[in-house]
Amino acid sequence: MVGLIYQVSWQRLLTLSYGVGAASVTLIVSVYMLGLGLGALAGGRLAARSRDPLLWYAASEAALALIGATSVGVLLALGRLTVTSQPAVAFAAAFVALCAPTLLMGATLPLMTSSVTRLTGRFDHAVGSLYFINALGASVGAVATGYVLISLLGLDGCVYAAAAINGVLGVIALLVRRSARPAASASVGAAGGWRADESRSRWLAWAPAFMAGFLAIGLEVIWFRVVGVLVKDSPYAFASILAVYLLGIALGSRAIDRHLGRRPAASQRDLFFLMQFLVGVTVLATVAGLFYLSGSGPLAWLVRLSFSADLHPSPLLWLRAPGPQTFEDVYLFFDVFLWPAALLLLPTMCMGASFPLLASLARSRTAHDGVAVGTTYFTVIAGNVAGGLVTGLILLPAWGTERAALALGGVGVLFGLGVTTWEGRRITLGWRTAAVAGLLLVAAAGFPGRGELYAAIHTAPFTPSSIGVEEGLDAVVVTYERDDLVRNFINGQGHGYRPGPVFLAEAAEALSFARRTRRVLVIGFGAGSITDAALATPDTREVTLVELSGSLIVNLRRLRQFDRTFDDPRLRIVIDDGRHFLLRTSEMFDVILMDPVRPTTATSGNLHSAEFFELARRHLSPGGTLMVGGLEGCLGIPRTLLDVFANVRSYPLFSVASDVPFARDAARLDRLRSAFPPGLDEAIAEASSPAIEGQALADATRGVPINRDLRPHSEYYLERLWLLGATGGGTGGGTGGGTGDRTGGGTSDRPGSWR
Repeated sequence: MVGLIYQVSWQRLLTLSYGVGAASVTLIVSVYMLGLGLGALAGGRLAARSRDPLLWYAASEAALALIGATSVGVLLALGRLTVTSQPAVAFAAAFVALCAPTLLMGATLPLMTSSVTRLTGRFDHAVGSLYFINALGASVGAVATGYVLISLLGLDGCVYAAAAINGVLGVIALLVRRSARPAASASVGAAGGWRADESRSRWLAWAPAFMAGFLAIGLEVIWFRVVGVLVKDSPYAFASILAVYLLGIALGSRAIDRHLGRRPAASQRDLFFLMQFLVGVTVLATVAGLFYLSGSGPLAWLVRLSFSADLHPSPLLWLRAPGPQTFEDVYLFFDVFLWPAALLLLPTMCMGASFPLLASLARSRTAHDGVAVGTTYFTVIAGNVAGGLVTGLILLPAWGTERAALALGGVGVLFGLGVTTWEGRRITLGWRTAAVAGLLLVAAAGFPGRGELYAAIHTAPFTPSSIGVEEGLDAVVVTYERDDLVRNFINGQGHGYRPGPVFLAEAAEALSFARRTRRVLVIGFGAGSITDAALATPDTREVTLVELSGSLIVNLRRLRQFDRTFDDPRLRIVIDDGRHFLLRTSEMFDVILMDPVRPTTATSGNLHSAEFFELARRHLSPGGTLMVGGLEGCLGIPRTLLDVFANVRSYPLFSVASDVPFARDAARLDRLRSAFPPGLDEAIAEASSPAIEGQALADATRGVPINRDLRPHSEYYLERLWLLGATGGGTGGGTGGGTGDRTGGGTSDRPGSWR
């Protein structure tokens, strides 16, 4: 549990400096996991040489408590020092900072396994039970951190709480050590296993463990992307998917422990190969099943219902008046767990059963318990790191989700060649080969092609003349087009549409209040309406567009509607995280326009905190303006802007801020509106009113918490729901998503529905 609290909190702290791009997040997680693997290797060796591994476990927990208590300041300082460094230098520094605590965390499992084995004399049971409890605790930690702890304690409070738990664990271990009595040593063989000292090639004994780890994380990357399209990208979605993944691993470990307890003579080698084979089969079946069943029938209706909602869990069930609830409301409150359970639970249970089997197979007559567990854990994590890097950075951009899933699932099926017995009967190589080859041929023939799965699970907002699907390192982008209509989705979430009166209104208001508009920064492209407005201003000399998703730009360049925008010589495109860009540049801008994410999107707090707004303020020239869009009634953003800027003007869907009093350039506004597409005047005027500022805005936002880097209140919208439920409030503004959270994939052309 503590490990997941640390991972979520430390990862978020590092993204404040290094950005939330797919490459940076993948590398941060890889650094964390590599430390765990090296720690397991060291912990296994330490357990083998120590007469008292429980004492070393207690010492590890005590050291973790001390390091964890100081880690927040260390990571924040590290980010400030290395933010302008080359990526290799920055990630090397991150590894150094995380090395000590992750090494200590990785060492705890082999140390505890060795301790429990000495107390009970049962190695297999110790591994199975401890791995079950460890994974179950991680699952609880994912849910607790995402749903409760960050809202109550903030990111720094989570880390301090984890450090306190480490200290308590160290004390408990010392108390247990004083009263424990070692059991008589029991020799536990590895039936049908690999003997490392007898293997012709020692490394071959660890190849299956490496591949199991490779598949586990490679498939996790794929599952997060597929399920994320359905339940969107909120912090609760991430916590829920991760919790189900870890719960499956825990249940699988528990099940195999009980199975071996009932059948101690079972071939653990055959069981391991069978588990990996079942991983491959279930992955191929669930991905193909989702594709084919999304077209019609009950599953298609559930897919459309999930896709059409912006918030998962949906706040509507929580905010309904007491009494009978609709099925849709109940479903949308729990689908954030239901979809991961449907797609992940069975294969992750097979993954969870594999580790205890691998640890037992690694234990030879000359190997120590701790060494067997530590080396197995290290090898699996080495495979995890390789699987995450190869799948996230290579396979998905090169092949797409469908082909990557087919390849990884096919590798799992190939493990079926190693299943030599079933229920005491020997399976000949010919039968094994025929079964595996037949499954692979059926899967290859019926599996969806690149982009087809996402086209199936997206709901078209209108009848399109073309559908563009682009999947890259960063995201899945689906764009619908018909005549002048364009609608964008990034990872299932609506990001921009044309014609876009709301976006034009946002840009026009900010540009009309600026003293100058020579240099404009746009964070987030969407469907380009804000960028077009900036380019339409006559005195604009340069527009710098910072867009996180390079796949979005690639997809939209295929459409003729965007030729004029992308061909404009004044436009400079930078593929980067908006915060990371401002931290690294010394450029000044007359206007900063940003509408990249909803406040309820995961990591949106990095762009909606007082610290970020202060960063943006330092990059504004005198008299410059900042526009923050996509607010949809979320009062936390204007309240935070008031803490940084002297003047804030707030509209229903966006806010404008400046250090000088607002003075509109009416002539500039007229020129802008004349350059906008015809027929949008009424919609633009509606989006631009009503506006409040000064004391009226201060009164309207009184009592609303200010977003900080370490306390992203607006992002964790369930916190607002708890307060609303306690006070009997309605839906207005408290959730950051309003009441229209089912309209993300709808077909209405109304601005509110588009958003």
